[in-house]
Amino acid sequence: MTRIRKLEARATSKESGFTLIELLVVTAIIGIMAGLLLPALSTAKKRGLSAVCVSNLHQIGVAAQMYWDDNQGKISALSGIFPSWSSTNGPRAWTQELYPYLKTTKVFLDPGRPEWMPAIPAHYYINLLPAYVAAGSPAAGVFTIDSRLIKDHSSFILVGEDLYVNPTQDIDLSNEIVDEFGFSDGSSCYPPYHVGFANFLFADGHVASFNRFVAGEMTYWYAASANWQKMAPMP
Repeated sequence: MTRIRKLEARATSKESGFTLIELLVVTAIIGIMAGLLLPALSTAKKRGLSAVCVSNLHQIGVAAQMYWDDNQGKISALSGIFPSWSSTNGPRAWTQELYPYLKTTKVFLDPGRPEWMPAIPAHYYINLLPAYVAAGSPAAGVFTIDSRLIKDHSSFILVGEDLYVNPTQDIDLSNEIVDEFGFSDGSSCYPPYHVGFANFLFADGHVASFNRFVAGEMTYWYAASANWQKMAPMP
């Protein structure tokens, strides 16, 4: 009788356990599922960081509108002048001008910017090109963006992500003989990093994502619907 019970116990133990092959199959299935899910999770994370960038630009847009209301529709930016956040002498960066309306410098930092890109104190570039060209394309100086000269506020690029390969370490990203957004032909810029898209703030305050220049929906110029290189000065 005791022998029979031992045999029954062994049989029950074998029936309730897993074989090595079964465990290997389950492990393989889990590995395949993880391999399928990880890219999706990575993409979801990148989209989340892009949403933070969009929020940053929205806040900058609100601050710009308030600044324009207080300053006759104008905001000055710099070219060839590189202040830091602590700079008090000399002309102020556009980021410094907007700071009192934002009360934080974090809004100028994009958490989605890859770590391998150059570390800079501000990640966004203001479109100073039309004001710079109107001034005769000089060297360094202070140039004023006049919102009253913008023909179509919904398509005029005001601020976007700085994608230039070798940006100067400053808080007023500006180089008007180089396309810092990277959407013109032959520009030396990193590819857009928000799942292949870059985020842009337009003069009317809305933010949109693009992976290329789209005629009719965006322009770098006050009164012309044109890309950066169409009218830009030669270096």
